[in-house]
Amino acid sequence: MYKQLVTFTLTAVSLAFTSAAFSHTRLETPTIPDNTRVTNNVIIGHGCGTEGSTERRPVIGTSVVFPDGSDSTIIVDGQPYTGSLGDFVTNWGNIPQQNYNRAVFDLQDEKADSLGNVVGFWAGGNPLPVNMNGYVPFRVNAVQFNEESCVSSVKFYISIADICEITPTSGFSENTVGLWTHNSLGTPYDRQSTEDDGPASLTVTRTSALPASCGTGQVVEVKPSATQINRDMPIIYNGQQVWPQ
Repeated sequence: MYKQLVTFTLTAVSLAFTSAAFSHTRLETPTIPDNTRVTNNVIIGHGCGTEGSTERRPVIGTSVVFPDGSDSTIIVDGQPYTGSLGDFVTNWGNIPQQNYNRAVFDLQDEKADSLGNVVGFWAGGNPLPVNMNGYVPFRVNAVQFNEESCVSSVKFYISIADICEITPTSGFSENTVGLWTHNSLGTPYDRQSTEDDGPASLTVTRTSALPASCGTGQVVEVKPSATQINRDMPIIYNGQQVWPQ
């Protein structure tokens, strides 16, 4: 009986942590190796509304933005880095590609920068039941590291907005949009939180040997700029901005 009670308790705790982990909008596969193309999913965990509320509002669309790498904030081993992302990643640009799929949302399209590189995507047009997870598929093309660098991994922070009502930015609230974004960029899309725990992340790990002088290697993080978020977070459909209004 004691063993059964312990087993039940541990299982309940495990399920509670699992449920909490997937309540945020995150990637199905958050860590991938370099030089490997991977099919992935954005997982929408719940609708809009107060945390813990049983009266969630359904998500009707989502907007996803990857750091473009050109004016992004780069952090190396916890310290700001003033060089280029190209010092660590040789082919960043057009890495995410949306996979067309109408299993959740009817409408979808990619977002591109001025050079035509895909920097994100959006999907919408059909409410997601509040009691179900929504999977929005995309592909990550093979990321190539600079072999002469000491980079051991690169974590890209991905900003996501789960939309439950189309409003102007002045109408943003926990009832109209779930903002899985940074909390201190100074944009209307910033997550209202004391901790910078909003964005999903994609970590690319090195599979080749580090140069002998590198030791354990460098851990690199890449965050989008405020300029990019303001430019790329809105949803454009048929040449018109449909969100925010």
